[in-house]
Amino acid sequence: MPHRANVPAHNAQSHISEIEWAMLQRGIKYVHVVTLVFSAVIAFLFLRGLDETRVLGSTALVDVLDSDDSASAAQVVEVVESVAARSGSGVAREMPDLRNPERVRHLYLAPGGTGSATEAWLEGGYPQFSKNLETRVHPIADITHLDPRGAYHVFGPPEAVDALVAEFGEIGLRVQVAHPLSYATLAQDYSADPLIWSLGVVALATVTLTGASVLLRAKSYGVLRLQGQSFADILRRDLRQTARFWLACCAALTVVSLCSLGLYNGFARLGLFAATAATVAALLSLLVLAAHASMLVLICKVDILGSLKGELPSRAAGISLYLVRVPALLLALSIALSVASAGRNVVTRQENGKAYQEVADAVSIRLSGAFATRLDEMDKRIGPWLRGADERGEIIVAGRGDLQMAAPQANLPAGEILVVNETFLDKQPILDHEGRPFTVDPGGRSPESRSVRVLIPESYAPHTQAISKAVAEKIDPGLGRRIPLDTYSARDGQRVFGYNSGALVYSSTHKSTEDRSLVSNPIVAVVPNGSEYLTNDAYATFATQEGVVFTDPDDALRAIESEGLRDYVSSVSPVGQRIAIELRDAVGDFRLQVFNLLIATAVLLVAGIGICIVYTRKNAQLIFARHISGWSYIATHRFLLAVEVAIAGIFALRIPLEVWQTNREIAEYTAAGLPAPFPPLRVDASDLGVIVGLAVLELAVVLLALALFHRRVVREGASDA
Repeated sequence: MPHRANVPAHNAQSHISEIEWAMLQRGIKYVHVVTLVFSAVIAFLFLRGLDETRVLGSTALVDVLDSDDSASAAQVVEVVESVAARSGSGVAREMPDLRNPERVRHLYLAPGGTGSATEAWLEGGYPQFSKNLETRVHPIADITHLDPRGAYHVFGPPEAVDALVAEFGEIGLRVQVAHPLSYATLAQDYSADPLIWSLGVVALATVTLTGASVLLRAKSYGVLRLQGQSFADILRRDLRQTARFWLACCAALTVVSLCSLGLYNGFARLGLFAATAATVAALLSLLVLAAHASMLVLICKVDILGSLKGELPSRAAGISLYLVRVPALLLALSIALSVASAGRNVVTRQENGKAYQEVADAVSIRLSGAFATRLDEMDKRIGPWLRGADERGEIIVAGRGDLQMAAPQANLPAGEILVVNETFLDKQPILDHEGRPFTVDPGGRSPESRSVRVLIPESYAPHTQAISKAVAEKIDPGLGRRIPLDTYSARDGQRVFGYNSGALVYSSTHKSTEDRSLVSNPIVAVVPNGSEYLTNDAYATFATQEGVVFTDPDDALRAIESEGLRDYVSSVSPVGQRIAIELRDAVGDFRLQVFNLLIATAVLLVAGIGICIVYTRKNAQLIFARHISGWSYIATHRFLLAVEVAIAGIFALRIPLEVWQTNREIAEYTAAGLPAPFPPLRVDASDLGVIVGLAVLELAVVLLALALFHRRVVREGASDA
């Protein structure tokens, strides 16, 4: 071929050896290493979280909602054992640990005989992937004395699930079937999880780095095309050379993963881990391959001579880079705000954690969800017990409510109501408007002979009458019992420890993920210990909100045993333990979001530099001509600079404008006397700093890269001249 004759043999060999090295340059190597390592890491994090919230291996969850009481608990156990034996599938009832529900759970198992997935669990234990939670396995015969309502996991085919549901129906049990490990359920539950953000960010990063690496080898690909290789030949050559490195990385990562999992959990769920990691790796690898091929197509559209000069298909390459850069900027801004929010969440939880250290061994009770359809029965058993404990001074009552929701038509300001007992007031002093603590009623009289004291901060004084009515309706919804209320003025700005994070109670001003353990400026309703003012339903409701706290765990445990409340009380949990676990999760979320931000920022910077490369290569002659004609730097690149400044400005203003617009809509609700549909959005100094900092950073990198490539064009132009 004529064009081959123009290249001497030794030069061709020189170019070929150079290309052999270039095909495995650092960019491509880095992409594949990141892809494989990230696949293993995200598989580990995903399975660890999944194992802490679900029972791995379960094909269906049969939830017994109600019973007509025609079958005893022992008969239900017999049915479960019979179905498990006939179907050859394990069936297990899951229950939290009574004393340590955050870290221990129990499976009461009918193993299903030889060949079932759960055959060895009674002796060998549940194959626990995560070490943050312990799962203890017992024979299902151990719970013949407990109410049969609850969650039953089936480890087998759909036929086993259908058989269990049919048998339960025949003995008067009403059930609901869910599939917690199905694709649809997992997709819904993890749609906003930081792990999904991580996957998206890394996918974008691998595509960007792959595209940039291919574009930067335009000259080398020009030489291959000069030697007569087609697009398919070049792509096969690249993939062949990359495959060797990829296989070596896979082998090394496999060894490291096996050693790590062996030390961490003894190879538990190794097959599931391998399948998850392989799926993620395959997905990312396909994206890398698609990006590689797409960029190679663009390069092959340039004529060979231009390709040998390093020219790029500027329009297509520029559009491709902006299609990556704009979403990357959107993503980076969203993640940056998430980082700021997660950081504040961690700091708040660390500060609030000090209050929990002072309550020592105090525990809150958690009621069983098995009686969701029989709340009256639950109230009749739980209410009198808690009222008696309240009268003896054994419990702290710390019920919560949103002020605006308590009186939706009164147009009240945002705030929070605490419904507490005298014991709470003794443990958490509240000051009056003169700075003196409100005293605890000395007793000696019947609880009903005393009034409910409503402590209203001074700033709420104009709304005293409406607030008193709202508190009365919260304690007595029908206002039929004529409960006596006395109002008092409390000092503004007090922060009161609420004994829980408030996550289980709606707030018009805070998200459910925020830690509201210290309640700012609350309206406090102090109810006499053990009075009939709080109904059975109120005690049970506050308990479901973790608002009933036993100062001595033994008081709760003895009563649960002596009064036969095990069916109604699922667990007794130290008030500080849940907060400690939530802090651990918050720290993990913060770290993951920081990782996402770093990767998203790297994508942003690489795309910005890529735009500068494409722009300067396309306009090299024009840039040099303007330079020697005396044009200033800004005038020379005015179009690109205007585009970049506009992009930075738009994205810097986007979040504050959206927050402003959303808060205007919320203000319209409150002005009409309606509760806000969701808490108002806030953009504080840290958020603004993150937004402006990110916009300035991405613009600065583009300006710096453009300046460097400008100097390079001028230097090469002067050299050629």
